[in-house]
Order: sequence, then structure tokens, then C-alpha cells
Amino acid sequence: MLSSRLLKLMVLFLLTLPATVLAGEGERLLDRFLKESKTMSANFVQTLRADDNEVLQESKGHFYLSRPGKFRWNYTTPYVQEIVSDGEQVWIYDVDLKQVMVQTQSASTNKTPMALMEGKLQLEEAYDISELDHRDGVYRLKLSSKSKDVDFAELIVGVDQQGLRFMQLRDQFEQTTDIVFGELELNKELAGKLFEFTPPEGVDVYGGS
Repeated sequence: MLSSRLLKLMVLFLLTLPATVLAGEGERLLDRFLKESKTMSANFVQTLRADDNEVLQESKGHFYLSRPGKFRWNYTTPYVQEIVSDGEQVWIYDVDLKQVMVQTQSASTNKTPMALMEGKLQLEEAYDISELDHRDGVYRLKLSSKSKDVDFAELIVGVDQQGLRFMQLRDQFEQTTDIVFGELELNKELAGKLFEFTPPEGVDVYGGS
């Protein structure tokens, strides 16, 4: 039998463990968001920081997602930009420069964190999952890619009962991108035209077929 002292130590240890370690609530919420949310609409604030935490740029706008494979980022500040995917191609439209870059969604782009949100990656197949902590109902998880051929080997996400609240990505240049979502709406019907793009007249188009 366990001594009373050892038993007290074990109880104290269990009581001081984060709730996520015991229950895996964060992973459950993330898995539910990825499996049950077919559409997503939210405002976002995106902050790019250098290795010394200096803010290099802050952007704001609105994000739309329709699984599988379709999304739109409408950047409104500091520059107007649109990034649109119809599931097969991605258009990046810089309004000030009057330029459109067209990319085909390939196997390489399917290894990115965005592919996880699009429904093109299975969570447990693509990442090792570590639950970090939770505060005010938001659970933080670290996702470590099982593939070595990726730009973002590690991703930190925050989820709550409503869905995805933030993403933090660190790239090979030691820069960190934080994306915080607000006014989140899930499974709301979104117009198909949101995920279509036709280059405006007079703009230069690069890439594509």
C-alpha cells in the first residue's frame, strides 16, 4: 500500500496539473472545430514580429473559409490586398501595385497550416499535439509537424467552445506571425462568389496556367 505521505504527494501533483493534461479538452475542441465547422467567418488582426519581438507589421481584415479548400483573406489595413482560393488556384491581388499573382494549390501548399484549416490535412496524421495551458476558456496547443519538408515546423493555436481563436506561426527566418480572430461565426452559409476571383482590367497577372 502507498504511504500516506506518498499518497498526499500524488494527489497534490494531480491537482496542480493543467486541466488540459488531464482531460485533453483543448485537443477535443480543436478536433471538433476541424471536423464540424464547414464554414468560418471572422475579423482578424495579424501581427508580424522579429526575433527580438519588435513589431514589423500589423494588418487587419476579414477572413472567410469554406471546407474543403476554399478561403478568402480580405486585408483592409495597412494595405488593401485579397487572397482568394477556389480550392484549385490561389489569387493574390495587391490593389496598390495593380498586380495579381496566381498559384496552383500543389502538394507543397497542402503541407501548410492553412491546409489544416481547409480540411486537406488530418490533425493527428500531420502533427504531434501537445496541450500547453488554458486561460479564460481558451486552450493553447502546440502542433509539431511530422513532416520535415515544411516552412512552419511548429504551430501554436488557441481554441475555445466557439472555435479557433488564434494561430501563432514561427518561420525559418525566426519571425513570428500571430493571427487573432474576432466576431467568429461558424457554419453560416457563405456566398459562392466569395471564393471566386476575376482579375480586374488593367492589372498585371503573373503565374497560373
